[in-house]
This record gives sequence, structure tokens and C-alpha cells, in this order.
Amino acid sequence: MTNENPNPVVNVNFSTRSNGAIAIISINYPPVNALSGQVRSGLVNAIESLENNDKVKVIIIRCQGKTFIAGADIKEFGKPATEPFLPDVVNRIEACTKPVIAALFGTSLGGGFEVALSCHYRVALSTAKVGLPEVNLGLIPGAGGTQRLMRILGPEKSLEMITSGRHINVKSFADSSLIDVIVEDGQSGLTGLDKVGTVDKIDKLDEATIAFASQLIETNHLTPKRIGDLPVDGAAFNWQQAKVAITKKARGKLAPVVAFDVLEKTQAMNISNGMAYEREQFLMLRASPQSAALIHAFGAEKKAAKISNTATPLKVTNVGIIGGGNMGSGIATSFLSANFKVQLIEQTNEALEAGLIRIKNNFSNNVKRGRMSQQAADSCIANLSGSIDYQALADCDLVLEAVFENIDVKKELFKKLTEICKPTTVFATNTSYLDINAIAQSISRPEQLVGMHFFSPANIMKLLEVVQADKTSEQVIATAMQVGKQLKKVSVLVGVCFGFAGNRMYTRYGREIQQMLLEGAKVEQIDNAMTNWGMAMGPLAVQDLSGIDIGHSARSAQPFPEHDKGYFRAAATMVEANRLGRKTKAGFYDYDEIGKKQFSSIVQSLLEQKAKSLNIKQVTFSDEQIVQRALFALISEGLALLKEGIVQRVSDIDVIWLHGYGFPRYKGGPMFQAKQLGRDVVKQQLTELRESLAKDKANKIWPEVDMEVFQTLF
Repeated sequence: MTNENPNPVVNVNFSTRSNGAIAIISINYPPVNALSGQVRSGLVNAIESLENNDKVKVIIIRCQGKTFIAGADIKEFGKPATEPFLPDVVNRIEACTKPVIAALFGTSLGGGFEVALSCHYRVALSTAKVGLPEVNLGLIPGAGGTQRLMRILGPEKSLEMITSGRHINVKSFADSSLIDVIVEDGQSGLTGLDKVGTVDKIDKLDEATIAFASQLIETNHLTPKRIGDLPVDGAAFNWQQAKVAITKKARGKLAPVVAFDVLEKTQAMNISNGMAYEREQFLMLRASPQSAALIHAFGAEKKAAKISNTATPLKVTNVGIIGGGNMGSGIATSFLSANFKVQLIEQTNEALEAGLIRIKNNFSNNVKRGRMSQQAADSCIANLSGSIDYQALADCDLVLEAVFENIDVKKELFKKLTEICKPTTVFATNTSYLDINAIAQSISRPEQLVGMHFFSPANIMKLLEVVQADKTSEQVIATAMQVGKQLKKVSVLVGVCFGFAGNRMYTRYGREIQQMLLEGAKVEQIDNAMTNWGMAMGPLAVQDLSGIDIGHSARSAQPFPEHDKGYFRAAATMVEANRLGRKTKAGFYDYDEIGKKQFSSIVQSLLEQKAKSLNIKQVTFSDEQIVQRALFALISEGLALLKEGIVQRVSDIDVIWLHGYGFPRYKGGPMFQAKQLGRDVVKQQLTELRESLAKDKANKIWPEVDMEVFQTLF
């Protein structure tokens, strides 16, 4: 091959096949060949140069590294766009008078997939995935993605891809004209839609693509096949039914609904007019609060994984898990799914057998739901062992306990482990509330102890709080964070306090919910107000689901605050009445035989009686008042966490609430909401809440606004 270099990241090579009539535009912009301004301009310049080269008959666009173009360049987020804009780039590619072939591998996402759609042919490795994930950032495709995809796949499949944002394996398109050739990865052969004659069986994507290009030349199939010239076949599609389904599934998210609107309104338009409307709606969404929140969430997750220390993590292969209950079995499932070897420990053979069955059932459910194959599940379970002898933990690299939430039990357990395990073993506690510093003080190797607080169900929930105690070594912290990454968790480093970051804020949030119940707000009104605002579940329905007695027991481990006479008295009242939630078919709601919740007049009466006994006057609440008080409780406690240094950065709080407590992602998190409201509004509303609740000594519950912390926030 010969080489030209019109751009540092976009090179042009010429294949020696077909007398050099095949030109290869090669993009090399690590790590994911994102569509930076440099890449966009390089593509346009290369296309125009090759179009004017009489020797060139076919053009190939391929990438170096590990993937085809994986989307927009995150380095350019929030910055003014520079020419050439992506719609102009894809239109220029499609308008090329010579056939352009995209060679797809890795993940071709967003703008990268739009580039592929603008090419006239697509050759892909069988492991390649494509997708339009813009909805995850509150956007829609803005460079012809809605228009070209609809023309080649039809409205139904296009809407599914665009509104879900999922990455889809190219094999799913074997019966469509989206992918022209699928190259079996690791095999010497081609499968696919051989549209222009027999394609030689070859091993590598580059060779397959060049062979395909050679055939175009040899068979004189040199007229570009432009997707943009195709009509939309949408006459038989039930647009109204699709709109209802998409709106319901969106649950307040704007982008999926706008995506539907764009496809419906542009189905009869030509590509030019359709792209103009698509771009208009894309720019509208890009300026929306939802997009700002989703982009914030995306960036916050990237930051959360970064810690200041540079210690080298210990290698972890063998993991011991003590406790095979719901939490322990869920944690074990997570480790096994990430290819760790797991030794489960229980106190009795009966408890051990029950724990092993729970783990196997988790994998069985994964297979039933299509999350993994039976072969993959069997491979994971093969790494599972069980014992009632703690000596089985002697060679473990990491031992994590998920036993009864009692500090004395945990102290004794870790004392035993320091005698059994090797000197480098990392000890982890899954406690939700207990003082890890106090546990560490009771053992001879406190530097080896770290908190790894999983959220239930541990094999499903993505959040992991890594809790750094006073003496936890940097290497152990680095190890816990690395393990979290291997588990595909969203790991956030936090410090020690009651409930750490997440549950401490949840307690503060719950306190206001409980207090409003005593002050006259109704159970259903609170839940409806919070879910209508965007929370995944109402806070009282959540308590019924998890068990009201669980939180009550944790709070009862320390004295209730004397200054707060209503502190979780609503929950305590439910426990006293043996209304523990779904498990007793009675909590804040009543539950029928199939688990459907219903209003309970008994609960309303119990709450009124408790309020009267505490001399709390009941008033009428609006939904807006409920949301404001709950949200600002979170903001207030978040500011306190920042001030005390429990979290590294303000965005970590948002990550915790997005992944641990059902906070709506399209609202960014409680601290992002504070930032959107602005310093003056936040200060004013916190002050008003503090003053209006002074009769309940709110000066201790709603502290004065700390301007120094505000600097961190804003």
C-alpha cells in the first residue's frame, strides 16, 4: 500500500489490489476514534480528494485501534461546534460519486453509526455492535440517523433502536440490507447478503472489505447505493399505538418522545427536509435541562471512578463471602458473574445449602431472562464452593462479610479472620450503617479493612460504596475500587459516618417524608407526588418493599435525637402494629394476595393518633410542597457531607442517588438540581424551610447555609 497524509489523524492508503483503484481512508484517533473536529475535517478532505482522483474507483472508511467510530468526542462536550458539522460530513460522504464502504468492528455508535449509514455499503465483523444511544444523553441523532435508519430498517425497528439507545449486534440485521457482508470473527469465512456476487472467504475485516471492493470494480457495480434516496415504508405502521407505548415507557424523559415525533413527521419528507427537522429538534434538546442533567450524570460517573491515590491494586482471584442470605448470595452472584472464584461460608450445612441454592437460582433467572446463556451460567457456577469451616478462607485474596448487622458479631468475625487468612488478604464489610473505624480498632490489621457497601439486590444494583476507614491503606482502597470495576459496578469512594453517604442522605430524606406524614400529608399523596416528579418509586412504597422493620432496627441501634420528637415515629408506629410491609401484607399500604397495594384507613388512623399524642398539628400539603421539602432535605444533607469531607466531590453524591435510590437520571441528581436552581434560590428556600420549621427546633435539622460549601457546589 502507498500512503498519503492529508490530516494527522485521517490517512489515505491505496490497496495494491485492482491496480490501486481502492483507496482506504484510515482514522487513527485513540482511544475510540471519536468524531473530533479534526476527524470530521479529515474525512471531508479525504473524500473530496479521492473523488477527484481518476484512478480511484472505490473508497473504504476504516479505523485503527479497537473500534470503528464510537461517537462524539467527549472532549468537545459543552464547547461551540466547529465546521464541518457532522450533518455536512455525512451528506458529503453519501453524495460521493464513487462507492464508499464502511468497515465496522467494535462499537459504531451515535455519530459513528451515522457515518456508517451515510456510506453506500457496510462490511462488519460478526462481533460488531451498532447503535444510536443519544437518548441516554437526552438527545436524538442529529446527523441523519433518524432519517437513514428509518429508510433502511423501517419505522418499527428504527424507533426501537433510537428510543432505547441499545447497542445491537450486527448479526441481528442479517435479514436486512443494513449490513452487506458479515465477517465471522475468528473464522475463515463470510456470511451475509452477497449482493454483488461471490465474496472470497477471508479471515480479516480489512481483507474482506478490500475483496468486497474489488468485486464492485470487477462486476462494474460502481453506482453508489444511497440510503437517503430510499422511500420510507411506513404506511402499514401503527404510529398511534407506537406513540402511546413510547410515551408510557419514557416516564417523563423527553428525548424518546421527540424521536418518535421526528420519525412520524418526516416519514413522507425527502432526506434534506427530514434532516433539517431532525436537526432542529436535536438542537432544541441539546439546550434542554434534561440533556444537561444526563450529560452531567455521564460525566459524574466517569469522575467517580477516579481516586487520588496511585497505589497499585492487589490481585484478587479468590473471594470469600461470609453469609449466604439474600445479600450475601447476591454479592456472590456478582463475583461469580465477573469470573472470580467464590468460597461461600455459612454457620450450618442447612444454611449453606440454602445459600448455594439462592445463588444457583440467580443464575437460572439470568438464563430465563436472556441475560446469559446456560453455558455461561454453568461456567460461573463451576467457580463456586461452599463450606461451614472458616479455614476454607485461608487462601482468599478478599474476604467480604454479609452477616447480621451487629457490631459485636462483626468484630469477633474479623478477629477470627486475621488469624486464618494470609497477611495480604483484604477484609471487607458490607455493613450499611455501622462504624467501620470501631470494627477496625478491634483487629490487628486495621489497614486491611475496607467497607464495600453493596445495594440490594446486589447482583442487579450497580452502586457500590467503597468506604475508607481512618486506617485503611491506599492499596486496599485501590484494590476495592478495582474490584468494583471488575464487577461492573459504579463505585464511589466515601468516608465513615452513620449510613455513609447514601443511607445518611436517605435517612434525612426519610425523616422529612415521615414528618410530613405526621403533619398531615397522606401516604398516597406523598408517593404520587414523588413518582410524578420522577422518582422510580414512592418512598413509602419502597419502605414496604424493603421491610419497615429493617430501617427501624438500624436506627434503634443508637438513641433517637431528643430535639426531634417526630423522628421516624410513623415507621415506629407501623412496626408496633406489626405492619412491616409487603412481607406481612400490611405496611403503609395494605396488600392483597397478589401483592397489589391498596389504601389503608387503619394507617391513616394510626398516624393521626400518633400526631395527636406528639402534639403535632396536621395541615394540608400540596404536591409541590412535598417535593420541595424532600428535595431540599437531600440538598441540605449533601452540603453537610461535602463540608465534612465524607465524599470526594459534589458529583459523587449525584452518582450515589442515581444508582442507589431511583433518583431520575434525567434530573441529574439532587446536587445537580441545586446547581440548576442557582445559589440564590437554594439559599432562600433552605432559609425559609429552616425558619418555618423552627417550632420543631429545625436549627439542628436544617442547618444554616454554609457559603464556603456553596463554592464547592457552584
